[in-house]
Amino acid sequence: MEINPDFDKYMDRYFDYNGQWDSPSKCGLKVVSRKDGKTLAIATEIYRQNPGTPVTEWCAPLATKIMHELDCQPENFIFIEHTPDLRSKLAFYEETFDMVNFELNGEILTSPKWTRLTPNQVDEMMEA
Repeated sequence: MEINPDFDKYMDRYFDYNGQWDSPSKCGLKVVSRKDGKTLAIATEIYRQNPGTPVTEWCAPLATKIMHELDCQPENFIFIEHTPDLRSKLAFYEETFDMVNFELNGEILTSPKWTRLTPNQVDEMMEA
């Protein structure tokens, strides 16, 4: 499976998940254990390499799965959604980063709210 080398800074590996209707899905994932004890997870949409549900459409269940697999407490978990630049003239294919905040319903993250970040803000969060 080929991936654009520009993705490497924000993606260490592929992460498989069951999307809508249990469809096999895949995203890029980078996990950073920060000095402050928090865990930062960056989920990258990989477009054509993802056979199933996009990250944005499955954000809360995906973040919940990642948080549980990392054995991380919700108060120490930071989730960022990354869509890479596809080098298109269309603005909606430009690179974006969004920190996603959730409500907690028992052990499940729900009700995602996105806040746009700059690449510099993400880099700083990775260094914290």
